[in-house]
Amino acid sequence: MASLERAELLINQGKIDLAVEQLKGVLLEDPDNAFALTYLALCKLRLDQPDDAIITAKMALTSNPEIDFALYVISAAHLKLENYTKSENAIKRAIEANPNQADYYGLQAQLKLISKDFKEAIVWAEKGLTIDAEHLFCRNMLSTAQLKSGDKEASFQTIHKALEMDPENPLSHANYGWAELEKGSHKKALGHFKEALKYDPHDAYARSGMLEALKAKYIVYRMFLRYYFFMANLKSGTQWAILIGIVVINRVIGSGAESIGEYGFLLNYVSYALIFFMVSTWVIEPVFNFFMRLNTYSKYLLTAQESKTALLVGACFAIFVGSLVGWLFTQSIGFVAGMLVGYSLILPVGRINTARASWVNWALILYSSVSALVGAFFIYVSFFSEFGLENNIMVIYVGLIVAFSWLWNFVASAKK
Repeated sequence: MASLERAELLINQGKIDLAVEQLKGVLLEDPDNAFALTYLALCKLRLDQPDDAIITAKMALTSNPEIDFALYVISAAHLKLENYTKSENAIKRAIEANPNQADYYGLQAQLKLISKDFKEAIVWAEKGLTIDAEHLFCRNMLSTAQLKSGDKEASFQTIHKALEMDPENPLSHANYGWAELEKGSHKKALGHFKEALKYDPHDAYARSGMLEALKAKYIVYRMFLRYYFFMANLKSGTQWAILIGIVVINRVIGSGAESIGEYGFLLNYVSYALIFFMVSTWVIEPVFNFFMRLNTYSKYLLTAQESKTALLVGACFAIFVGSLVGWLFTQSIGFVAGMLVGYSLILPVGRINTARASWVNWALILYSSVSALVGAFFIYVSFFSEFGLENNIMVIYVGLIVAFSWLWNFVASAKK
């Protein structure tokens, strides 16, 4: 006979499909059973069905508005869908209804981490730990918040304690790995990601960390990671201020190059270096994913979609390298155009299959295809036009790439 107790046990054991069958049996006998609906919503969340989880949890609240755990499930589902405002509203209601659940404070701390309000994240995580001093999720959120706020010593003490309490917890190992990676210790990070994946082979958080740690073996990528972590810990407004500042500095350098005469080419090289740096921060991750795709072992860390995108990036990178070799032997301007197109085309191509919304991924394929066609025409014209690089097709191609770098920020988080 189906029962809630049996379903709860199966959920705790990770046997979600069997738990769903138990809960369906309960709901056949009692369709308005609010507790069964809440557990079913949790199962749907564990099965990566956040939309269905929200609908089912709301049905539970309709049957019994007093079930605060249904609000927690709704909050967690909205978090998975990146509806952060709705997620925070739901968890606030859950905490108001029941202020004695450490899980709720841990989720609130996680939301504060996402909004980069690290001090508030520490406050909420510590509140959860006052309720349950051994709550691993709260302890992990506290460790991450301490690290992001600059208190590295406290962060590592906190995560050490978490591992002492449960040496086989995959989240603690993954968090430790990311902390080591941010500190610059990619070898230690790799060890913790291996441990996390040993205990949970399907942990995407640990898998992505393992991939980053492997790429960090290369000094160029380690330098990129330092920049990435620096930027990632800044609020969105500060990030944009830095990027706009780089653009403004570049324009000032360009104006200065024209006014100082024959030595102006030196400032132009500085300007080109800044442009190359800005583009590189966008393309280095997909380029290294391509290198990982070529590796006998690390290629298995890439998802099927990441693997396909890596091959497309590899084609772009081959154009860049081939054009570079051609230019070294011939000094032809056409090969310079090939380098420009091969390198910059990685911007849109490297983002294919990375958006949550399928329509965005299809739009990326179309945008990349149009950019590639215009880029190919630009290379052709550069070989045979008397104007070399400075032709109308270049203006169109550069416009497409620049437009993409701005548009991506608005569509990347678009909903399905």
